[in-house]
Amino acid sequence: MEIARKRIEELVDYGSFVEIGESITARFTDFCSPSDAKDGDGIITGYGTMGGKLVYIYSQKNTSMGGSLGEMHGRKIVNLYNLAMKSKAPIIGILDCSGIRVEEGLDGLNALSKVYKAQAKAVGVIPQIVIVAGTCGGGVSILANMADFIFVDEESGKLFVNSQNFLNGEELFTQKTYTDAILKSEELTAYVKKLVEILPSSAEELPMVKECKDDLNRELSDNCTNDTRTLLTEMADNHRFLEIKAQWGDDMVAGLMRLNGAVVGVYGNDGKSERMTAEGIEKALRLVTLCDRFNIPVLTITDTKGYDVTIETEKNFSKSASGLIMALAQADVPKVNLITGDIYGSAYSLMNSKGLSCDLAFMWDTATVNIIDPMDAVTIMYPGISPAEAEKKAEEYSRIHCSPAALAKHGYVDKVISPKDTRKYIIGAFEAFSNVF
Repeated sequence: MEIARKRIEELVDYGSFVEIGESITARFTDFCSPSDAKDGDGIITGYGTMGGKLVYIYSQKNTSMGGSLGEMHGRKIVNLYNLAMKSKAPIIGILDCSGIRVEEGLDGLNALSKVYKAQAKAVGVIPQIVIVAGTCGGGVSILANMADFIFVDEESGKLFVNSQNFLNGEELFTQKTYTDAILKSEELTAYVKKLVEILPSSAEELPMVKECKDDLNRELSDNCTNDTRTLLTEMADNHRFLEIKAQWGDDMVAGLMRLNGAVVGVYGNDGKSERMTAEGIEKALRLVTLCDRFNIPVLTITDTKGYDVTIETEKNFSKSASGLIMALAQADVPKVNLITGDIYGSAYSLMNSKGLSCDLAFMWDTATVNIIDPMDAVTIMYPGISPAEAEKKAEEYSRIHCSPAALAKHGYVDKVISPKDTRKYIIGAFEAFSNVF
């Protein structure tokens, strides 16, 4: 079996794939004639099911006409997009392309432009998933980045803009910057299947609610109090948390899970990293945007001591943060915030606070929210105060302004909870919106 077809067969349910357009070949041009072209024009397109869910899928052949994208090749992708949009079904692209077909000149470039247009129209309408299984550079790399999710095969995938990833000896980027995951082939296949199962087929439908056999009142262990990934894994039904962009923006965790069978998108500070970066905020922004597009409620885990103190933060953080703020404020889906750690400064406001966007806010009884360190606040307010008096004043300041009781008193937190009771309260919070979702 040719590798392009095998890649499709490994993803879809056995025997479900129906190929369409298999007899299409390249048109006659000054430098290319049908006698030199192969059926399919370097790409397999069709539809099938994944876990019983309809999907449209295409896979490029790197062995056909130099693995290039030409006019009819691009036309097949556009036609598949039109069918997916009409069917309101996800589309999956398996990319392995050396670039635009030289023999066809501007016809190939025009075809790629039409693919871009089809993708742009599908944004926010149907899920778009791209798997970089081989070479993916230049204009085709832009095609990949227009998708909702990008995955790279660790062994054979190459995602880049220019053929040289270096300029004057300096590395410009890594694939981690673009991708949601870089995995071995079998892991990648399993991941995409889980993703298709959890996502709705289109923005016009709600995510499927599955029967939950896990204990809704299950208590969390003490191991999760300082590790957000562990917290989300323990909180999720059957401990199944599907993380996205795990290899990028280490200070933030983002992904999808089920709570009482319902799909929830979640992002949160990785408490071990302590401070937020622009990369982490971009990861959160992408998650919130995806959830708002596809009717998925959002959970935020807030646990940070503020912003990272680096030149990179100074360059990019404000722009990234303003994007996240706008996405949260404009999102119509239910939003819940859980404060789990010791928060400092305006990072509290940015992380989906009650004043910004969240509908319901919860706070662990062990957490605090501080404008600045209480002792620093006392030093500013009472210059020249003795150390003993300063300690008393700092304790008083913390009790009045920083404690869970203080936030609840001012209405900034709806309920103070014990860490072990997190699962049942967060499930209950999202069930309060069950008439809408």
